[in-house]
Amino acid sequence: MNTSLPDLSHCASEPIHIPGAIQPHGCLIAFDPASLVVLNASANLAEFLATPARTITGSAIEDALPPSAMSWLRGALAGAPGDREPFRWAEGEQPRVATLHLHDGVGLLEIERDDAPPGPPLARGVQSALARLSRVASIETLVDETVQIVRELAGFERTMVYRFDEDDHGEVIAESKPAQLEPYLGLHYPESDIPRQARALYRRYWLRAIPDARYSPVPLVPAVRPDTGRPLDLSPCTLRSVSPVHLEYLANMGVRASMSVSLVVDDRLWGLIAAIDRRPRQVPPEVRSACESIGRLVSLHIAALAATGLERERAAKAETIGQLVEAMQRTSTDVLLGLSHAPEALTGVVGAAAAAIVVDGEVRTIGDCPEPDALLRLAQVLRERADASGLFHCHSILESLGCEVCAARASGVLAIFLPTPALRGVLWLRPEVVQTVNWGGNPDKAVERRSDEPVPRLHPRRSFALWQQTLRGRSLRWSVGERRAAADLRRFALELDLAARFGKEQEAVRARDELVAVVSHDLRTPMSVIVMQAFLIQRLLNEGEADLSQRIASSAETIRNAGERMSRLLNDLTDLTQIEAGRFQIAARPQSVARMLADVCSLLQPLAAMRGIRLVRAPVTDITVKADAERIFQVLSNLVGNAIKFSPDGADIELGAVAHDGVCEISVRDHGRGIRAEDLPRVFDRYWHGGQPGSRGSGLGLYIARGIVRAHGGEIRVDSSVGTGSTFAFTLPLDQEADIGVGAAR
Repeated sequence: MNTSLPDLSHCASEPIHIPGAIQPHGCLIAFDPASLVVLNASANLAEFLATPARTITGSAIEDALPPSAMSWLRGALAGAPGDREPFRWAEGEQPRVATLHLHDGVGLLEIERDDAPPGPPLARGVQSALARLSRVASIETLVDETVQIVRELAGFERTMVYRFDEDDHGEVIAESKPAQLEPYLGLHYPESDIPRQARALYRRYWLRAIPDARYSPVPLVPAVRPDTGRPLDLSPCTLRSVSPVHLEYLANMGVRASMSVSLVVDDRLWGLIAAIDRRPRQVPPEVRSACESIGRLVSLHIAALAATGLERERAAKAETIGQLVEAMQRTSTDVLLGLSHAPEALTGVVGAAAAAIVVDGEVRTIGDCPEPDALLRLAQVLRERADASGLFHCHSILESLGCEVCAARASGVLAIFLPTPALRGVLWLRPEVVQTVNWGGNPDKAVERRSDEPVPRLHPRRSFALWQQTLRGRSLRWSVGERRAAADLRRFALELDLAARFGKEQEAVRARDELVAVVSHDLRTPMSVIVMQAFLIQRLLNEGEADLSQRIASSAETIRNAGERMSRLLNDLTDLTQIEAGRFQIAARPQSVARMLADVCSLLQPLAAMRGIRLVRAPVTDITVKADAERIFQVLSNLVGNAIKFSPDGADIELGAVAHDGVCEISVRDHGRGIRAEDLPRVFDRYWHGGQPGSRGSGLGLYIARGIVRAHGGEIRVDSSVGTGSTFAFTLPLDQEADIGVGAAR
């Protein structure tokens, strides 16, 4: 074994994917897939291909391979990854087998001696294995069958299934071995035994093998890639040289040969099929491929069995969830507080001993819980640490959160929170369960440093003897099914909460509508009476004395104007309510644009004439739009009325219309004082009065005008500058069934 080992300050930082060497039971060629020029080769290349590594680098790979192998290689490079089956040929009297990987822009060709057993027995063994695995109905039975099958196929002394927990510690959950060997079943191993970067590699690549852990690594020639100057990434290679720390680990266990196959479930490294032997063992590529296929099949079977189990658990909890949903529906307060009316269902749905409901400072407890103040502080911390779905769980409040006050009454906590500004959530609590864990060696000394070395480095522990550890301050873990039940309850609570909030909003809208209706009804009637009486007074006084008539007529005119103004305000308020509620309705029919412009000019001409203002209409020929004539008259009256109000005496106000792109654009242009640039973005806001102090309008006219235009599917805009006047323009859809003529430009 090569004793020149690198300095390793941390196991998890060791670059195991770029060891710069391979195991000696095969050779490796790295090449450019495009040019087929060799970049690197293992120093032992001549032992397998009779071509020295130093002479082949920089040359074409076909200089090292026989024609049959080159033909296979070109086909494999051109085909899909799934079509790259290993290739066999005879090199002298010794058969060879080649495997191709494409990784990091490089072709990696592994070549081994072909020691595969005859085909039919292996095929029959795989078929038998598949039949046995297809009959299992539980994960426990599945892993027991798996270790038996892999041991029979690969011939290792001991085969195990090693499962990772959520903390990445592992446990041997199944084992097949001779009776005389010490059992490993039930032993736990610390996370550092298979560090993070190794687990990441195992998740991507399914199989690793070490025929003899006492091997001397074979270096690559050259040591780095000549095209990049970086080490060659050997992640997918079975021949990849193994971490010296791992080799020492195997030596301390008394293991000479090993093979492991990944078990990947839902894209997570669920566990490993681990096979070990006290003697060297070369596993032929055919057998390794069969074991990898079994690993993939077992992974799929684990996922299916787990999903089936979760669905059964969910179905079993459905009735309890239904009781909790009903309790939330019945409450007249916060939906979460309704859960307190079903205490047994609330704790039972996740197997908790106690629970607490926290709603905006109020705490309701079920069972033996910490004090309310402590629960509030705990809930605040948990909400900050909850995942994106609003859920948090741990089996040790003390270890995970450092909360000694709560840990005295509870060890495990599962919590859900609603996404609202106020703190609203449910906490489930579990008590401490003292546990004894059997470790394969002292987990607190998984690695060690030796002071007698000139360059200190990490070493794996020397002893794997049973080490029992008593764990306190921990509860039973929350299962996936229990966490999903909590997530389901959160989802139902969120839906009910949103429904309740929507109902309150709807009620607020209804209350506002009712208020407007009452105000409109109660004020409209007396206003109508005032207006009618004013007209009556005017008529009577017209028949009386002139001087008295003039005084009373003036008062009557004031009464009439005030009544009309209040009526307009009520109409505006009604329109405002409908626009904001999204319920503004129009009755669109074909309308003549020329007629609508003529109508508004006819109404407002007397008002304009009082100040010598002319209303100038550009010729409009046969433009027909789909519009509600009464509502568009309201818009035009507002725009023309504003233009009259803000125009100087004797000015012109121009009205025009032009058809284009399926719409008609109607414009009103004045030559008044204009609008400041900083006020333009606010022109169509509610209650905007043009920046004029003491303005008598409601400030709703342009806001309502925009709402009316948008209800027609159009838009309204304003162009203005101080001193030159303003142009208001809005669009209406053309009546597509009418003949459209283009009006004169304004």
